Amino acid sequence: CLAALEQGKQIHALIIKSGFKLDVFVGSALVDMYAKCGCIEHACQVFEKMPERDVVSYNVMIAGYAQHGHGEEALKLFMETQHESVKPDKVTFIGVLKACI
Repeated sequence: CLAALEQGKQIHALIIKSGFKLDVFVGSALVDMYAKCGCIEHACQVFEKMPERDVVSYNVMIAGYAQHGHGEEALKLFMETQHESVKPDKVTFIGVLKACI
């Protein structure tokens, strides 16, 4: 995944250089890419910088935390969805259950 991570970082840099806004679509895709490559810190940084988040954004971050053994962070983020009025879906609950393992 190291080669994919380097390519992903290059694409991220190009997104920034091109002036694209970090909307829910681009932001969620970047969070997903970083999380799947094991760079939870980068995934979290992108997630935190997103001006707007939807259920998909939360799902990819929760799943990333759960996949890499950060169950408490995943559960905290799930609780945040309640305060942000983001309605959880089936994927959200799958991620939360994986965080409990």
